[in-house]
Amino acid sequence: MKTISCDAVLTPDGQLILPPEVVKRLDVKSKAKRRIIILNNQESHKESQKRLSEFCGKWQDQRDADEIIAEIYTDREKNCRSDRFSL
Repeated sequence: MKTISCDAVLTPDGQLILPPEVVKRLDVKSKAKRRIIILNNQESHKESQKRLSEFCGKWQDQRDADEIIAEIYTDREKNCRSDRFSL
């Protein structure tokens, strides 16, 4: 997923005006659908983060980064093929 951050203008009739450089990066000539998340800057930062967390979900793992990285490296060292099959 590509993330683009910009300030946009919402007109009174409900049209969202994006800056030209953003429109170019979105490649609007193709017919593929795009998912856009809009954060309202009029809300407090804390309220925006709460709403974004509700939309995207929250990380449930309570371990610190060092523990997670150690587990990743341990899993990489395993030989999964030989564990699944007895040769």
